[in-house]
Amino acid sequence: MNNRERSLIFPDFNKRIFGLLQNGTVRAILQILFVLGMGLLATVGKKIHPAMGIPGSSAVFWLVPLVLGRAIVRRDGTGVFMGASMAFFAMPIGLNNAFLHNFALYGLTGFALDVAARLPKIDITKWYGAIICGTLAHMVKFGFILGASLSSSIAKHFVIVGIMQSFALHLAFGIASGLLGWIAYRIYDSAKRKKPQDRSSV
Repeated sequence: MNNRERSLIFPDFNKRIFGLLQNGTVRAILQILFVLGMGLLATVGKKIHPAMGIPGSSAVFWLVPLVLGRAIVRRDGTGVFMGASMAFFAMPIGLNNAFLHNFALYGLTGFALDVAARLPKIDITKWYGAIICGTLAHMVKFGFILGASLSSSIAKHFVIVGIMQSFALHLAFGIASGLLGWIAYRIYDSAKRKKPQDRSSV
């Protein structure tokens, strides 16, 4: 049953749904669920990414959902919330590293995403803004891992292949993730504009 047929049988259906979506509490709950969903998607992406042996390459699997989520829910703290949620999802999914490590790593990455999205003249819904946000967030993640590795007796792979090379690869994959996040947002935005019953953000 499509919307038109439903509206003929239930003439107030669309109005009630639209009114429900305009309720502040309902919208807040939907936003929280959406942000958690993006955090879960990012965690799954991190888990399933193929081991290519290229430092930073996993970003296109886990950072893209964070950029997309921050572009759709343009609220302060969205990035931190998504990043921190990854640490909780990582436990049942089985990501490497301890909870506190993941909480700090992805929480700081999300925080960097929030900060970047708040920079003057930076619009994360534009291609250049998404690239800047994705790149800065990924470089913060690189800095965190570099610091943890240099203070540890166990050298990470990116230290072995060279810090400068790893820096360049993280930069490149950060740019790619931001761009892919923007493409995903454009697809979402185009689909949303085709729905006359609700043109507001999630």
